[in-house]
Parts: sequence; structure tokens; C-alpha cells
Amino acid sequence: MALSIHLGAHKTASTHLQFSLRQVRDRLLCAGLAYVDPAMLRGQPLSLSAVLAQGIGGRDQESARQMLLDMRQGCRDLLISEENILGMTHRSRLFSRRGEIYPRAAQRLRHVIALAGGGPAVVYLSLRDPASFIVSAFALQVAGGKEIDIAAYLGDRDPARSAWAGLVGRLAAVEGVSRIVLWRYEDYPALRLRLLERLLPAGLAAEVPDPPPANVSLTQAGYDWLLRRAASGEGVDQCTLARRARERFQPASGHARLRLLDDETHARSARNYAQDIAALRAMPGVEFLEP
Repeated sequence: MALSIHLGAHKTASTHLQFSLRQVRDRLLCAGLAYVDPAMLRGQPLSLSAVLAQGIGGRDQESARQMLLDMRQGCRDLLISEENILGMTHRSRLFSRRGEIYPRAAQRLRHVIALAGGGPAVVYLSLRDPASFIVSAFALQVAGGKEIDIAAYLGDRDPARSAWAGLVGRLAAVEGVSRIVLWRYEDYPALRLRLLERLLPAGLAAEVPDPPPANVSLTQAGYDWLLRRAASGEGVDQCTLARRARERFQPASGHARLRLLDDETHARSARNYAQDIAALRAMPGVEFLEP
């Protein structure tokens, strides 16, 4: 049995990859690979996050294990893609008080491996420049009606700090993880075909469609428009405003990406990110995909 787990992270083109693979799910089944993604793990038939919140041995563990087994449909190999295995992007969940990113990710990954029948598991994870990542994670919370002010979301955290090496080290130490495959989100377009070749049975990567970007984030113009409308007192809920903002002010129409941090913060973030990437390239048990 081969077990592969794609963990995201959030806002690293995970939705695009998942949507692409969903289009060929039946073809993958015929080739002996069961593909399971958020469409099957966020509600019905299985709320994986709710099961993970119970911890290993929780009341729904056995039923969740059986549901994952049923989702395999007799396939020998299983590919799970779900960024919420890492945790959530809510301000209280994304970082610990010590500055760890996705502080419960290792425990949750261990639980998923157990639910899937045990390892060895190959883990796939995309990384992103820290400042860009935190702004995009904030935008996700804005769209969900949970946040509106970046300063409140950040608290006393330094948005330029890169914590990826610490996360990968914790994931690599999880029993049952045989290898971690990493790539930079910034390289995803150039690496997409190679990544698919790693994830899928031989010869199937070229069959996966490449749709337009999915889950497009707020642009700067869209966020500014949302702030004005939210302050107008019109009584329209924030989720609706965010949806309208994303529809009206799209990157494809030439609107600039959301940029809520100053140039100095972005410059420090780029330096810290480069240092983290260098450390990860040398980390045992890690394979780093390069363009």
C-alpha cells in the first residue's frame, strides 16, 4: 500500500491542484489510486477536522477509519489532499505563542496516518514567502467574516518571520512519515507537471487538466472597497461583501494583489524565507523540488 498525503499549505495553489485532480478521479481509480480531497472530507460523508479535534482514540475514530477505507474503493494506493490537516488559518490556530506555525500539525498528521491504516506515508507540502502567506491567510479570514484588520490578526507576531523549517522538522519526526516532498508556491506553475508525476501512477500526469486559478484571493482594490462598504452601515454582512469584492476586483482584470505590509517587512521576509529554504534543502528526509 502506498499512502501519499498532500498538506497544502493553505493559499499555495492547493485548491487548484485539488480541482485538477478531481477531474480525473475516475481515471485514477482505474489505475489503482483512490483520490480523497476536501469535497469528501469537509462535512459529508466525513468531517475530518471534527474527528481530528477529538484526538486519537476519539469517539468517531473507528467510523472515520471505516469511511476512509470505503473511500479507497478497493484501491491499493491512497492520495489524500487536505490542507486543514495542518490546522486552520484563524489567528488562534495558525501560530502558537512560541511562534510555531500550525502548532498541532504533527499530532493531526499522526492521527490521519493512523486513520488511513498506518504508514509509510510520503508527505507533500508547498511553502510560501512568509509575508505573502500571512496576508493571504488574513484575506481568507476576511472572506469568512472573521477578520477585517491586519494589525489585530497579527497581534505581536512578526509577519516576516519564516517558520517553515520548524514545521517540516516536526512533521518529519512523525512516526510513519518516510519522506517529505517540498516545493515553493512561487515555483508551482513551473513544477506542476513534475509534481503530478510524483503524485500519480506513471503516464497519468499529462492527462490532468490545468484549469484557471481557483479560490482567487482579495485584491487591494477589492479589500479597499470592502472596507468602505463595511463602514457605510448598509447592513450587508461581511461574507457577502467579500464575495462581491472578489467578483468585481479580480487579478485577471488587472487589479493588484493585496499588499498590507510595508516594503521593509517584505524585504526581511524574502531574506528569512531564503534562509529557511536553504536549511530545508539540507534537512534529512526532505526532497526539495526545483524548477
